[in-house]
Amino acid sequence: MAFAVFALGINTAAAVYTLPSDFSLPHIGSLAGLLPQQKASGLTPDPVVAALKDIQWAQQQHFAALRENSFLLQEALALVQQDSIALASLRQSVEDERVIVKKTLSQIPDEHEDVKNVSAKISMLIAKVDSLPKATATEVTSSIPTRHARNRPSRPGHKRMVRQRDRSVPASVGGAVLSVPATMSSPRG
Repeated sequence: MAFAVFALGINTAAAVYTLPSDFSLPHIGSLAGLLPQQKASGLTPDPVVAALKDIQWAQQQHFAALRENSFLLQEALALVQQDSIALASLRQSVEDERVIVKKTLSQIPDEHEDVKNVSAKISMLIAKVDSLPKATATEVTSSIPTRHARNRPSRPGHKRMVRQRDRSVPASVGGAVLSVPATMSSPRG
């Protein structure tokens, strides 16, 4: 049997080879039209097509979720960058404050020394001021006898007394005898 099929194939090949050139073979596309075709029915979808559509829908949902996550990640990255800039600014300000504190701490001993010097000078001035009133008071009061200082009237009171003396009868002050007439003015002193 195999020999017969082989011999048939050789005869067919020899026949095609020896055919005249105006003889053409039928078009294969027209043969496809002769085969029965499956009609697509809308009533019963193919389970494979339905599964593919489900997979496609799931991929679209997944793609939309990835796009949303990408947007959220970009927003989060922008916030992290802003926070990073703010943190760097805060670190710089803390470092600046540290430098100022160190500078201030280094100036405190100098200021303390200045305060000691000023305090010593103030104490010396207070001692000098305390000694000044005693010396001044003794100099001023020693030139005025104390009995006369207490009995001396004030300048306006003294003028009143002089006017009254001029108008009235001569009077003795302190028990002295008057020998001068009342019309003469007494020496002022």
